[in-house]
Amino acid sequence: MYLRRNRKKKGGALVETVTGLFILVPIVLFLVDVVAMVMAQTANDALAKDCARAAASAPDAAQASAAVAGIVASFNSPVLSNVSATITNYNTGSTVTVQTQVTFTFPVQVPFVGVSSQDFAATATEPVVGVLPT
Repeated sequence: MYLRRNRKKKGGALVETVTGLFILVPIVLFLVDVVAMVMAQTANDALAKDCARAAASAPDAAQASAAVAGIVASFNSPVLSNVSATITNYNTGSTVTVQTQVTFTFPVQVPFVGVSSQDFAATATEPVVGVLPT
């Protein structure tokens, strides 16, 4: 009789654990997606800043575009695709502004979210340092 009561308690704990996991696992997977999304946006911001620094170090707009293309070509991320950067403003002796756009693909893709990718854009402005003042 003692063994029989003990088994019922163990079975109840197992049912409670499985029920709790049905609730906790989707929440944890959603949080993994959110953390990956925040890290992707941070990487996009860093890419924009790196592109703006490279463009600011170039003496003219043509070399600035080549420098930005080199930074974009060397950028590698497992969750970011369609990486592009555009120089939106290049004022010789003043500032350069670069805008980057990337597509983020969710690593887990929790079914109830309903979205598989998200587009991010970032803008960075740096003073031009590649041109000597006249």
